Amino acid sequence: MNVFVETSIVNNVLDLEEKRQNNLTWKENIKYLKLLLGRPVATGDMVFYVNPSVKWQINNTKVKQRKEGLLDKFKEFQFIEFNLTIFPFRFPATFITKEQSVLIKQLCTAHPALGKDRKIIADAAFNKNIDVLLTTDKDLARQVCQLGKVKFMLPKELWDSYRTAH
Repeated sequence: MNVFVETSIVNNVLDLEEKRQNNLTWKENIKYLKLLLGRPVATGDMVFYVNPSVKWQINNTKVKQRKEGLLDKFKEFQFIEFNLTIFPFRFPATFITKEQSVLIKQLCTAHPALGKDRKIIADAAFNKNIDVLLTTDKDLARQVCQLGKVKFMLPKELWDSYRTAH
């Protein structure tokens, strides 16, 4: 299963051991991320893809210790960089079509807060090889699903889907 991972998931992976006693959503996400990173990713049943902008964001992290931790996790889980290009871009890259560009522009005009996620939206919605967008941002995921055929799932939903299939 090919899973496109957005930035919040990468951050949650780094913070797996962090204690947030009062946040039940956090606890659930962490529980299922640990399960996903165990067997499915370790055995190759699940491959995690990210936009190169995720690594760029990590490299721009101001706190040196956090930046190093994020880069270590990025390497540890062997995220594969995929980039359906919107300028400016980084390689590896595949170019977005005019029709796809128009759809993203319309979505970002209707929902201005999504403007910062244009690249993630393009990668998740228009990559024919991606099966699932893994996110903790339900609003982003709902908007992406309106554009493309990719399913979105929270960590628990992805784990349940994996368990059912295996």
